[in-house]
Amino acid sequence: MGLCTALFKFFRKVKYLLLILLAVSVLAWIATFGNDTLQDAPRLPETQSQVQYVVQRGEKNSKDSPVYGVSYPLTSPSPVQQPCPQPSPLLQGAQKLTFLPSLTLKEVERENDKMVEGQYHPADCIARQSVAILIPHRNREKHLLYLLHHLLPFLQRQQLHYAIYIIHQAGEVTFNRAKLLNVGYLEALKDYGWDCFIFPRRGPGA
Repeated sequence: MGLCTALFKFFRKVKYLLLILLAVSVLAWIATFGNDTLQDAPRLPETQSQVQYVVQRGEKNSKDSPVYGVSYPLTSPSPVQQPCPQPSPLLQGAQKLTFLPSLTLKEVERENDKMVEGQYHPADCIARQSVAILIPHRNREKHLLYLLHHLLPFLQRQQLHYAIYIIHQAGEVTFNRAKLLNVGYLEALKDYGWDCFIFPRRGPGA
């Protein structure tokens, strides 16, 4: 009976010792291999310059790079436009007017190809004024062509946001200039909240 008790105590101590050794071995294994895993993991870039370096290295080393298959968008912030200077540096003073008989509407359109849907915006700054120009019209196509040929670049040199509305009256009834201007004003407001409206002065015999 005494021998059995002694053997039982001995085996129990051996069992506790084995459990302690096993626990120590597990902790040692975690400490050894855990550090290696953390050291081998690629670090994500923290700045834009690091992002560029990592992406270029990934492209050169292909599959050997630790970041193979990872891409980072490289976007530079778009410059913030400032209001256009006053006065405009593009002004040229008095210009010599020309009235070439061969001038066509296609040429005028080609010379002013920066206009979008009938409106012009300065490309490198924010226009300080938005202007709508209303032109009542009937029959005088050649006069209108010469006007647009000179007026469009003149307005662009002022760095304005502008649109020209040509309100055409068809038929042979009496030309109603005031009614055309009223219609043009209402139609222009549908496009934009213009700061200023320009109505042409009525000439002699008009």
